[in-house]
Amino acid sequence: PHLITFDGARPSFYGDGEYWIVKNDAVKIQGRFMGTKYTFGLAATQKVAVGGRFIQDHIIVVEPMEEAFGGSILVDNVPVLTQYGTYSVGGAILTYDGNGELPDKAASQWAKNIVHMQLPNGITLTVYRWGNYLDLRIQMKPLPGGQDGTCGNFNGMASDDTTQAIFERIGIRVGQGDMLFKDRAPIKFTEEMAEMLHTDCVADQLLASREHCQKDLPA
Repeated sequence: PHLITFDGARPSFYGDGEYWIVKNDAVKIQGRFMGTKYTFGLAATQKVAVGGRFIQDHIIVVEPMEEAFGGSILVDNVPVLTQYGTYSVGGAILTYDGNGELPDKAASQWAKNIVHMQLPNGITLTVYRWGNYLDLRIQMKPLPGGQDGTCGNFNGMASDDTTQAIFERIGIRVGQGDMLFKDRAPIKFTEEMAEMLHTDCVADQLLASREHCQKDLPA
């Protein structure tokens, strides 16, 4: 997916898997990024999960509309808001309706199904549910103790919110033991990703990166 960080940078994340969107000691927001046929195999946001002490360790998960991609809004793995309405849990208020300004005008042709989360600490998370992917909008102030993730570290400097800099600070994917989702998505290296590497990554850098991965990752 293409993101605009809190500090105004525009990193992109094309690989499949679970990623930190906001990582803080108390506030945890994660996304599952997966390729679709409409994005030519490059990842879009497929699911989002919210958890942590700030909502009393409950876990809220929002999935796309189509059943093949989940099709549900869940709290602690139990479906809620199967139709428009309001639901409260752990100090969070979820309102599900068809009202709201779209972050991507190209999606205006489809019916709007929007989850508005009013979360503790003055955090607002708006999730736009489409057939097989999600759009997100997060509004918040910098968190006590600092934060990081694909939305950046919110330090007032856009220059350190590149994709590579974020990965160097917090790792590429959500680590074992930190997952809010109940399982991990299968990770595939698509033909589109291979073509992008071939086009954008010089041979020496590609070889060095492959050797580095072979050392650090299990077979």
